[in-house]
Amino acid sequence: MSGRYSIQLASKISGVGVHTIRAWEKRYKAVEPERNDTGRREYTDFDIERLSLLSELCTIGHSIGKIAALPTDELKKLLKKLGKPMQERKNSSSKMDISLIDIRQSLQSLILALKSYKLDIISHEINKLKILLSPRQLALDIISPLLNEVGREVEQRELTISQEHALSAILKFHIGHLLFRQMNQKTNKPFKVLICSMEGDFHEFGILQAALLCNHYGVQYYYLGPNLPVDSLVDAYESLEANMIIVGATVIPEGRKENYVDEYLERVLKSLGSDGQIVYGGAIKIQSEKLLKSKKVKAFNKMLELDEFLKSV
Repeated sequence: MSGRYSIQLASKISGVGVHTIRAWEKRYKAVEPERNDTGRREYTDFDIERLSLLSELCTIGHSIGKIAALPTDELKKLLKKLGKPMQERKNSSSKMDISLIDIRQSLQSLILALKSYKLDIISHEINKLKILLSPRQLALDIISPLLNEVGREVEQRELTISQEHALSAILKFHIGHLLFRQMNQKTNKPFKVLICSMEGDFHEFGILQAALLCNHYGVQYYYLGPNLPVDSLVDAYESLEANMIIVGATVIPEGRKENYVDEYLERVLKSLGSDGQIVYGGAIKIQSEKLLKSKKVKAFNKMLELDEFLKSV
């Protein structure tokens, strides 16, 4: 990552107070941030990593005066030697209060940058939000409203399809990075979840948001991606010894019958064990009475409903 942050933002990310950062700079040259054209400090990801390391070492008894000049690699080795490997940024439970971030302004900035094809600015802003917000906040407060607004503006020809695709590529990169980085997080949840969309459905953001919510709530999940045939899904379910499948459907694929969603889910349902469960979400409603009455099938129309379900399991 190559972000640049104000001292206030560096403080929030690293957990080191603004006055402490200034004191460590002045007295010990713990970090040496560059200055922008207006003379304000700009901190890099490397600076924030050093601040976080120094803060953790000071918390367990080290004197800042004795460790401030050590190279970053030495700080990492010292922390590891003491049996306290540095946590990667902050976990979701310690993310900052959403009220401290101007979500509306962030969304407006992203749209304006997209209209000007300033893709580097978009990537930087998404990366910043990815660090500051929890996976849940990123999914519900940024990705959902952003995609809805972009879709609306594409329909009104205020944005082009190429701009929409460019944004999608950037979002997928950052979401994928976040999910991959945290996929081995420890969990005390007693089940495994597979996440995919139905065969013929290549829309991915709904299931990506579902993965972010699973990540947030500490649910062990396997993201299988879009366009998954029933046989492949069942094979993964059995091989991974999963307990639940989250499956999405945005459209009925061309050439398929109107009851395609019902047929797909019924085929999956037949292969589930006694404890298996299907969680379905999407724009296409389930019509089958068998599925609607089944205790093994839950259907949600909104991401917030899935959020409430995952919170409760």
